[in-house]
Amino acid sequence: MTRRFRAWAGGAAALALAAWLAAGFTAPAYAHTLSRPVRPSQEVARPEGYAQVVDELRSWNLDAAERILARLKAERPGLAEWDGLEGSILYLKGEFRQSIERLDSALRKRAGDSEWLELRLHVRQSQAAVEGFKVHRTPHFEIWHDASDAVLMPYLSEALEASYRILGDELGVRPSRPVRVEVFTDSSRFNKASTLSQGEIEGKGAVGICKFNKIMMLSPGALLRGYRWLDTASHEYVHYLIVLGTRNRTPIWLHEGMAKYLEKRWRQQGDDYLHPGEEMLLAKARESNAFVPFQRMEPSLIYLDTPEEVQLAYAEAASAAEFIQRRGGRKGLAEMLRAIREAKEAPAKWEAPRKADSPKEAGLPKKEEGPKPKEAEETPPSRRRASLVELEATGPPQSAEPGLRKIFGVDLAGFEKKWKEDLKRRSLRPRPGAQVQRFRLKPTGPVDENAADLEVLKSAVARRRMRLGDRLSLTGRMEAALIEYTRALRDEPYSQPLLNRIARLELQTGQPDRAIQHIQRALEVDPDYATSYIHQAMAYELKSSPAEALKSWEEVLHINPFIPLVHERLAALYERAGDKQKAQREREAARALQRR
Repeated sequence: MTRRFRAWAGGAAALALAAWLAAGFTAPAYAHTLSRPVRPSQEVARPEGYAQVVDELRSWNLDAAERILARLKAERPGLAEWDGLEGSILYLKGEFRQSIERLDSALRKRAGDSEWLELRLHVRQSQAAVEGFKVHRTPHFEIWHDASDAVLMPYLSEALEASYRILGDELGVRPSRPVRVEVFTDSSRFNKASTLSQGEIEGKGAVGICKFNKIMMLSPGALLRGYRWLDTASHEYVHYLIVLGTRNRTPIWLHEGMAKYLEKRWRQQGDDYLHPGEEMLLAKARESNAFVPFQRMEPSLIYLDTPEEVQLAYAEAASAAEFIQRRGGRKGLAEMLRAIREAKEAPAKWEAPRKADSPKEAGLPKKEEGPKPKEAEETPPSRRRASLVELEATGPPQSAEPGLRKIFGVDLAGFEKKWKEDLKRRSLRPRPGAQVQRFRLKPTGPVDENAADLEVLKSAVARRRMRLGDRLSLTGRMEAALIEYTRALRDEPYSQPLLNRIARLELQTGQPDRAIQHIQRALEVDPDYATSYIHQAMAYELKSSPAEALKSWEEVLHINPFIPLVHERLAALYERAGDKQKAQREREAARALQRR
């Protein structure tokens, strides 16, 4: 999401329909990003009441927008603006065909209006992105998906409905309408609907986004090795609740911090909210005092320079959210949202943003410019040209200060200082071998898993030994292969591929206890690697520990649910545990995957 501004100050009611458009909260597999906009390129005089409808759209309050629009249409019928606003409402409701019809009507009355032209183009792209999709309905969600992703629906429904219950209690917000969720099997469709590029997906891990009054995410089958797709869905739902709960007035750092901190709450897990790589980065930043300032997280975390900075920013924001809840109590985050929503709007202030050559340059004050402006007054960045699809230009400034003053009695700068002081006393575990997460989209052609494993090894000697071990393993020379893998591990002691190769051979030679030791080390480095859980589950089954094996197979499901073996083993273990309903679900999933 981009920083919003009061667009109608001084009677400039010209502002964009897009007020709502870029309330975008993107979700990397490891964390999740927002994208905030700037003023649209065109200023057109709009009739009285237009801005009021746009303001409701910006906060996704469609019921209020429809009520206001109905009154305006009755008072001054036939205006092009009413058709344009109606098209906008229909788009946010997911009714793409009807939206295009109303936008066409608006353009017939006022040809060439760039706001509506851009919006219509994006609606057409959104319509094309979900062409042929099926819809799976739950009590509180509508999940649009390709037929190839039908196997995901039982698990995604369960995770989202659990999020609805648990996070609704946590934050005190519940949507009045079913929430639209779109799951994409490939990055090109995802790009059309979300506006996220392949570079942002692979380079910054942005695999989900909350934008346009809906949640959009990539299928785990679109990535080479899956990702925590259920946590991502819940993460994006947190963003959705924050928009509703604060009328879209929450700054990026708090948005992302709360979403990261709460993304595992749906499965009753919240203490380990940081990935080991994120915890490592946070510990290093604490030691060197090299943090990403909260204000620099605007307009979006994906515009930070490197994946390391992106993940550090998520870690900082999540730690800050945890600090708020610890200080404010169980309802501390809900109190933050309530204070932000109920705060009186700051006086309208609007300045045209300066041109910037890059997201890095845009909006970041130079060191010699002195203190940074207050959070609510920061001039937003401008990238390329203003677009209704990418940018949001209207509404009150985002600021967490009303909530910070209520809980801590300080402004943003004071809170950031208190948080850093508290962080010095917190226990951080910079685990040896922890790495910044990287994500790769699945290639269209054959996948060479061994080549992908070799790429991540830094040592040329370790690569040679792993390659030799692979050849020996293929010819059945298990002991010799194990020797080569073990030698390679001396140079790369925390390599997931090597640890898993060793564990696999130990399982094949009847050594489950040794395999578990190697897998445990792999999981300490990266708990989001599905292969580690597969080997862990197999080891527990060899040890006749069905309960532990069941948990490990379920972890695989949360990362890569497209492996038939996972569903077969879950079916057997659920049957053994007496859960016939889940056993049947897993048998059906296994059959569906085998038919693909």
